[in-house]
Amino acid sequence: MGQGLFGQGRRRILLPLVTSALFAGSFVAGKFTTLDMGPITTSFWRYAIALVFLSLLVRHYGRQSLRLARADVLPMALLGLFGVVGYHVLFFSSLRYTEVANSAIINAFSPVVTGSLAAIALRERLLLKNYLGCGLAVLGVLFLLTRGQISTLLHLTFNRGDGLMLAAVVCWAIYTLIIKKLSARYSGFTISYYAALFGVVQLLLLSAWEGGPWRAISPASLGSVLYMGIGASGIGYLLYNLSVGAIGPTRTATSVYSIVPIFVALLALLFFQQPITPVMLASMGLIGMGLRLTLATPKE
Repeated sequence: MGQGLFGQGRRRILLPLVTSALFAGSFVAGKFTTLDMGPITTSFWRYAIALVFLSLLVRHYGRQSLRLARADVLPMALLGLFGVVGYHVLFFSSLRYTEVANSAIINAFSPVVTGSLAAIALRERLLLKNYLGCGLAVLGVLFLLTRGQISTLLHLTFNRGDGLMLAAVVCWAIYTLIIKKLSARYSGFTISYYAALFGVVQLLLLSAWEGGPWRAISPASLGSVLYMGIGASGIGYLLYNLSVGAIGPTRTATSVYSIVPIFVALLALLFFQQPITPVMLASMGLIGMGLRLTLATPKE
């Protein structure tokens, strides 16, 4: 099994790696949606498209993959509330009140929040070198986001947007922990499908705050939500959920949120001609070392 593409050894590396690339693409796509769409509308269309995409996969996974015990309806609804509605509406809303850099820095602490909640709620226990790796990866992300001037963190001013972003991080951590509990009984596909389904229903109800989702959008916004719906939310969430089931919430959160800034930097170079600097390369090296320790198993 370890020799195949989806063997355990390669899976714990490939799942968060591909997830990070897909999530990073949404940062670029999201830039085009802020011009004519509100946070709730953007989130609604993103997950409505994701739900359609996941529904097309039902034929592959079989209708039995949609069987849901009555006792798990509420946990699945909470996935939609925290991972779809809570995180994305709060994230898009935070960008209205704070700098992108502030949101990115706060988001970088997602592995710390997730790891802390996992230790308390799930009694998750990792090796000392795993926790050291988490810290090293977060340090690398902060080094990247502050362009090597970590001391600037001491001079940040916080506002309503920063509070919204922190709330978004907590929502995502809770979402990740619920996945871990449900992954013992359901596949990553089933979890992704119901998270999207309940999220879309809740977003549709909330969309009245922005006048409803049925409005004309620009071709650029349409292309962006198609990518975010299919790539980031459809495939990306599926792979993220599979990763949580395979390597746990702390390792997944650390891996994904440490690699995302690297892919964002590469995409910025591709789309906006923003250069790769020596500080970025040093940060990538630091993140790489941290992830190597984070993903280490007792045999290594």
